[in-house]
Amino acid sequence: LFRHNFCKRIPGMFRITLILLFIGASVGVVEACKNDKTCYKLFANYEKKDCGDPCADVPNNKNKCQKLLVKLKKKNCLRCKEPAVWPDDFRWSNAGQPDGYNCIQIREPAEPATHTWNDNYFCWKNTRRDPGFKWSYAGPIAGMKCTRILETADPHTWADNYLCLPQNSPHNLRWNSAGKINGKACIQWREPADPHTWNDNWLCKDNFKPKGPAEWPQDFRWSNAGIPSGYDCVQIKEPAEPSAHTWNDNFFCWRDIRETPGFRWSHAGPVNGMKCTRILETADPHTWTDNYLCVPKYSHLNMAWNSARKIPGKACMRWVEPADPHTWKDNWLCN
Repeated sequence: LFRHNFCKRIPGMFRITLILLFIGASVGVVEACKNDKTCYKLFANYEKKDCGDPCADVPNNKNKCQKLLVKLKKKNCLRCKEPAVWPDDFRWSNAGQPDGYNCIQIREPAEPATHTWNDNYFCWKNTRRDPGFKWSYAGPIAGMKCTRILETADPHTWADNYLCLPQNSPHNLRWNSAGKINGKACIQWREPADPHTWNDNWLCKDNFKPKGPAEWPQDFRWSNAGIPSGYDCVQIKEPAEPSAHTWNDNFFCWRDIRETPGFRWSHAGPVNGMKCTRILETADPHTWTDNYLCVPKYSHLNMAWNSARKIPGKACMRWVEPADPHTWKDNWLCN
């Protein structure tokens, strides 16, 4: 491992962290860090944040965390789990937690013990990211998107049972207690010991493939006329601009089939903890000197801006606002 000079230069505690991360790459950050408290604090939530910022919850170590994260990212030392793919990475079990899977227990306390709901689980491969499931037998969970799990033939209070996911989950589930739903990919939930028709119940959704990173420049576009169909966007605006210059409908966008790049726009200076590119049109008098487009520090994007031409040797995208008279026709964002 330490034949790499980079790894030799990481001292003490952080070298231990790196070793653990290398060893545990195939099983996830949480498992890799479980024997090192500092590592755990810095990176335990990495895979739960969609490979986002693991340093967000550790303000006391934020600078050290971000520096280490940047190094690990550049050297491909740190990996996170990919999203679970429906239905291939999921399974139902009515006989306990299967090997190689993480699970959430599915139970209704009102069921008699002879119906054996105590060993029923809905599971996903442990090589995949935790989808964030929560089970409730007392109504939907506030702040989550929930699917009612109801078997109308079962008298044991199933009317208030829900399987819930985070609001931003890509999984939009549907339930049917009498067969598969046409046009959906479905997984059967079955309990042979329960006599109340638990042999034809299915949890379904549209097939989902994990989104890959947005590639520059083909997955990005500028729009001066609102959010285009098929894209997610960050709004680009300068509040000091007159309404006649129509900056209220300007957006920088990426394809919605791709992972979010984590952009943040600021018209009041760079965003702390992010790497920011100054977006400046010197001919525009409306306070553009403090406007920045920012990405997470670990982003693969390293953007540069030019207000008069493309930057040689880089792939560039033009930002244009025809209604603004202050030379917003020759501005380029490059990477």
